[in-house]
Amino acid sequence: MIMKQGVYLCLVAAAIMMSGAQVAFADVTVVYKMTARDGNATQTIRYADKQHVRVDMASDSTKREMSMLKLDDKVYSITGKVVQDMGQLADMMAAMGKGAKAKPSERAPIKYEDTGKTETIAGIKGKVYRFVENGKHHEVVLGEDKDLQAAVLGIVEIGKSSLGMMSEDPTNRFQQDASIKSMALLRMDEVVRLQSMNKDPIQNSVFELPSKPQQPSGMGVLMQNIMKSRGK
Repeated sequence: MIMKQGVYLCLVAAAIMMSGAQVAFADVTVVYKMTARDGNATQTIRYADKQHVRVDMASDSTKREMSMLKLDDKVYSITGKVVQDMGQLADMMAAMGKGAKAKPSERAPIKYEDTGKTETIAGIKGKVYRFVENGKHHEVVLGEDKDLQAAVLGIVEIGKSSLGMMSEDPTNRFQQDASIKSMALLRMDEVVRLQSMNKDPIQNSVFELPSKPQQPSGMGVLMQNIMKSRGK
């Protein structure tokens, strides 16, 4: 299961803006609930520090779980016992293209409008904002909480290590809007909502790989054959 890019961008929005803000050092576990036509899903973020971040994404409809794990400067994708080094995968995809990692495209930065309303979600009070993206109007609730900020910052750390896999750089879209400085996502429309947050100690085993990363050579041949069949 792959998290939609629009949801991902919204999750990282406030964290990108908080480069100068104070960040919590305690372990933080955050759970977001996502609602879609094809079923609900949950995203659990476990953050210890910038080098130890885990994101588990589970879908109610498929009953499958996929995880992204950042260890030091590497990011891994985990499905069951299968582990893939995302850096190696990005290099492989680039090699099949123009021989270099594609530069993420840039789009106009998103501007947030403060509605003057407030909303409390999972015990955190936030401000209600509106914004327009791709011609569609959205409503988000952003709150100030250093522990939540730390967890969402973990998503950014994973994103930074995976930019070679992304079609656009999310930092370009949000970092110019100072109105959301030091805030993190509580709700986006009725699609994403913060369900819970706690600061219980996270077991070291959470940040361990279940197996050695797969070598990307076999997958590379398969992807090359697919691209050739499509005339690319």
